[in-house]
Amino acid sequence: MNSQAALGSDRNWRPVFHDCYSTVIKAVDARYDVRGYLLSELVKLCLKNRAKVPLARRAYYEGCVQKEAIAFLERYTSHLLFGPGGRLSPQEYRYDTY
Repeated sequence: MNSQAALGSDRNWRPVFHDCYSTVIKAVDARYDVRGYLLSELVKLCLKNRAKVPLARRAYYEGCVQKEAIAFLERYTSHLLFGPGGRLSPQEYRYDTY
């Protein structure tokens, strides 16, 4: 794949990521009181890690944010990405063992 094709495909995914990002931000912000920069970091982590906050960062965020807010964020993101009519297929990242 040449650099132009890679650049073009990256541009195609940017609007999708930003759409998902803003949708999740609005949903969590409407329900929980989370500081903006923390919510932004959590949403980016969750979107990049298949709707989960990585265990390595979870303890830090649980000290700053309600556990219920993190659980809601993960559920909502999972539904947005993998639910009915979601952005990604749940089978897309399944790896079969041969």
